[in-house]
This record gives sequence, structure tokens and C-alpha cells, in this order.
Amino acid sequence: MSNLLPITQGPSLIKGDLRKSISFTINDTQRFEAKLRKASKVLYLADNAGEVYFDLPLVKKMRQFADVIYVVKPLPVQNDATLEDISNAGLESDFGKVITTGVASPGIIFALASAQFKQEFESADLLFAKGMGHYEALSELPEQGKFFYCLMAKCKV
Repeated sequence: MSNLLPITQGPSLIKGDLRKSISFTINDTQRFEAKLRKASKVLYLADNAGEVYFDLPLVKKMRQFADVIYVVKPLPVQNDATLEDISNAGLESDFGKVITTGVASPGIIFALASAQFKQEFESADLLFAKGMGHYEALSELPEQGKFFYCLMAKCKV
């Protein structure tokens, strides 16, 4: 017996999931909002390619308070968003400034990251990092009170 649902049930399941309330194990939303209101530049580290459509409303909301730079991978790695994904979706102008990390890895390998990414990283007031790969790469760095993570832990670090 297959675990696959008929394709006709897919849209209703997605709509149902979108209507569910979200609960976070660790919820720093209020602290994040306070930091965002004081920030002038935010680096938004994207995760999965399909999530760009869900990222866009948050990026637009964040832009009400600060300049937001949307960061993707330069080449496909796992299912992470790339410049090509943003271009194919026709979302370049919607996101505003989009750069890459300069390295195709699940997290960020700073020794291999582009000079542009390193410069933007250092000058950002706030860093919003999605996905476990980014958490694993960045959680080893001094936080300086500017890192916020959004992820669903699927395994131990």
C-alpha cells in the first residue's frame, strides 16, 4: 500500500497546514521585533528553495524597519535557494538586494565565503538565519546579540 495521497488531496492538505497555528519551542519573537526596530541593515539567510514564497512577506515586513539583504547559495546544495531560483520565480525586484554566500554548502564556510558576503555579514545589525545548516555554522560564532534562527530541528547538532 502506497503512502502517497492522490494529487487532488494535495492542495487541501496544504491549505489546512497553512491555517494551523505555529508554536515555537523557543520563541524570541518579541526580542527579534525589538532588535529589528533598531536595525538599519538585516541579513536574511534563506533556506529551502520552495520557501522563498513564504519568505517574501516577512522580508517585506522587515523592510519597513531596515534594509534587508536576502542571501542565497550561488549553486544548488541540497534544496537550498539559489540566485537561479529567485530569477526563475521572477522575484528579483520583490526581494530587492539579493546576494550569495559565495559557497555552495549547507551552512556557511567563512574561509570560502565571498568577500561581499563577509562584508555584509560584518556590517549587518541583525542576522535572520533559516535552517539547521545555518544554525550549525553560525552557532559556533560569538552571537553579539544579533543572530536569530528559524528552523525545525530534525536531528541533533
